[in-house]
Amino acid sequence: MIEVEFNIRVDDAESLPDRLMDDYELAIMLEQTKAQITKQVQASLGELRCAEHDQPPRVIVSGAYSTESEQLELQYNIDTCCKRFLMEAVHALNRS
Repeated sequence: MIEVEFNIRVDDAESLPDRLMDDYELAIMLEQTKAQITKQVQASLGELRCAEHDQPPRVIVSGAYSTESEQLELQYNIDTCCKRFLMEAVHALNRS
């Protein structure tokens, strides 16, 4: 099973009284987002392993949630043992 690592920070502008979500709701939203991303990545990459090195890809999702704009921006990074396997993993992730 492919493991997914998350590095998501919350850019907390001064506590805005009219924020859409409080801290508890924000935490739930982020956990649900992580669960959905993990499910999608695992479905896309399955048991994918490098044919030459027998290593799985490592997926790192980084991003930031801005409480001011109430936007979540994410970036996916795939670490692999070799460039050829990187291309295979990216293709598999983009297929779904």
